[in-house]
Amino acid sequence: MSRRTSPASAVRVSWDAAARMVARLLGAPMVAIGSDDPDGERLLGSFGLPRPGPVPRLGRRPGTVSVGDLLADPDLAAHPLVTELGARSLAAVPVPVGPQSPARSLTVLDTAARAWSDADLTTLDEVAAMLGADAGPESALAGLFGPVDDQAMVPAAQAHAQRGFITALMDSLQVGVVAVGLDRRPVLLNRTLRRYCDVDASLSPAAAMAAINERLHHLDGTHYALEELAVIRALEGRSVRDMEAILRTPGTPDRFALTNGEPIRGAAGELLGALCTVQDVTERRRRERFRDCELVIMHLLAGADELDDVVTPLLAAIGAALDWPHVALFLVDDVADVLRTAGYWSAPGVHVDDLVPERIPRGDAGPGLVWTSGLPLWIPDLTDARYTETPEAYAFAHAAAERGLRASLTVPVCDGDQVLGVLATLCATTEYDEFLLTGLLDGVAAQLGQFLTRRRSRELAMQLHRAQDDFLTLVGHELRTPLTSIISYSTLLTDEIDDPEQQQMIGAIRRNVDHLQRIIDELLELTALESGHHRIRPRPTDLSAVVRAAVAALSPPATVTVRTDLPPALDLDADREGLRQIVEQLLSNAVKYSPEGGDIVITACGDDPAVAELAVADAGIGIPAADREHLYTRFHRGANARHTAILGNGLGLPLVRGLVEAHGGTISLDPGHRPGTRIVVRLPRRHPS
Repeated sequence: MSRRTSPASAVRVSWDAAARMVARLLGAPMVAIGSDDPDGERLLGSFGLPRPGPVPRLGRRPGTVSVGDLLADPDLAAHPLVTELGARSLAAVPVPVGPQSPARSLTVLDTAARAWSDADLTTLDEVAAMLGADAGPESALAGLFGPVDDQAMVPAAQAHAQRGFITALMDSLQVGVVAVGLDRRPVLLNRTLRRYCDVDASLSPAAAMAAINERLHHLDGTHYALEELAVIRALEGRSVRDMEAILRTPGTPDRFALTNGEPIRGAAGELLGALCTVQDVTERRRRERFRDCELVIMHLLAGADELDDVVTPLLAAIGAALDWPHVALFLVDDVADVLRTAGYWSAPGVHVDDLVPERIPRGDAGPGLVWTSGLPLWIPDLTDARYTETPEAYAFAHAAAERGLRASLTVPVCDGDQVLGVLATLCATTEYDEFLLTGLLDGVAAQLGQFLTRRRSRELAMQLHRAQDDFLTLVGHELRTPLTSIISYSTLLTDEIDDPEQQQMIGAIRRNVDHLQRIIDELLELTALESGHHRIRPRPTDLSAVVRAAVAALSPPATVTVRTDLPPALDLDADREGLRQIVEQLLSNAVKYSPEGGDIVITACGDDPAVAELAVADAGIGIPAADREHLYTRFHRGANARHTAILGNGLGLPLVRGLVEAHGGTISLDPGHRPGTRIVVRLPRRHPS
């Protein structure tokens, strides 16, 4: 008993849609379906043509025509197909029509030279048969829900061509497709869906659908009932959007799918069946989880002083993002030349504590290989003989496999080209996209590498700072004793020697000794300030009086003019000696770095009842922009000062900053002052103590 499908119940497909299907089937950029009308050729449908209008034909050539390279044929090289459409190769077949109907043609164009295969031409013939006999493309999908063999409708051969066309079209899609009839029985599952769900291609649609349904789960892990599937719900006559599902196949990781269901209706609106698309969103979900994982790791590392403080939650975050049961971190021990365990995490129920080695030699299996090569290593089977050459590696691999851990991914943690450590993972399934996972895990390893590099730099900086402090303290104390002896003996010599020339020599000794003494005193005071051992003694002090005294004691060169703009009195709580040092150092610098002379202006302001502001400005050589960030670094001098005869030791401004901060104030460089330098000091009028 044959099933009759009336034209009213056919699923309508436009000529353009038919052309698009042909383009996808043959991988061609342009397709045209034309009809010979009395007024000329009319374009029924097209895909990819650069402009509308009729397609020029190759004359009245009967039957199938195929040209692999239009440029190779002198008669065709100047044809409008080439000059106007950019075609390089062509295949065309006639579309069967009734005796009273105008001739039709199906033409496929490619912009590159192409050898049209027998399979290509056979596909074109089948499509042309489907489109022929005045059936048009609207009957193309009618055969999806049953045989179309009634002579009143479409010949059996054409129905077979229609089915072949539909199958080929569905198999060419990059998403999974399943279609069901009104009786809920599946009539089609395309190749992409079968491959995605790992279902045998030889199974019938019903058997394949049953196998897939066994593996589908909700995100909470519960099984999908048949009535909950998107394609079944679409049989209720409404669209179903963005249903999420987990596909669980033994021996492989969970995969995530996004499904959409649509009812299929006839021209009169009657329900014929339903169709569902299944899109693999596993990669997208993994990327999203890894983005979240990277944010968690960034937060953990940003608030950590030591890796030990966060290594366990950090590895747990990686394990959760991968959905893998074990993650371990090994760091390089440069002294012993081995990898040592820095930490590891295992999922609940996974016990591998006894398998995690304390140390791994260079070049050993897994982590040792990655340490040596600096390249990621994916091992799909831990027991593979290539990775179990040593007794230790063999014992580890087989013990892990007995506990269900069969594969491993290991990536290096680097600082540039130097390997600082290794991040190793174990999983219980065979991965399907190790390249994606390697890229994601590399991002996490890069974060770890940056943290370890910063920590190492911080440790080195602290060690250098401590060594510098120890050196300065040692030098200061060790030099004071011989300098005291030199001063004492030079004083005795001054009293006993009357020779003017010898007196001059002794005076030079005393001046240089005094200079060394000042440097040592400044070094020791600066070290005490930076270590917090220097205590100021604030008491009521007149800043204006301190500045005037410093200016009076200054002996500037004749080319330098010192001007002041001070209030009559500016009281604040300050250590008078410390305040004097601040003013004298700033004045000394202003004079020293004004070799060509000019005005030095000292201003003080107490308009703010809580703050006293002191500024010293000169018109000297200024401070280069590249040196400004090192302005308060011990022993640092600007490039323009180093390359002149201006003497200095680079301790003045660091000492000033230490004294200012000890008072609870701030010191800054006025970046807009030109030419020269302007230093601004702000001090609290009332000290907290």
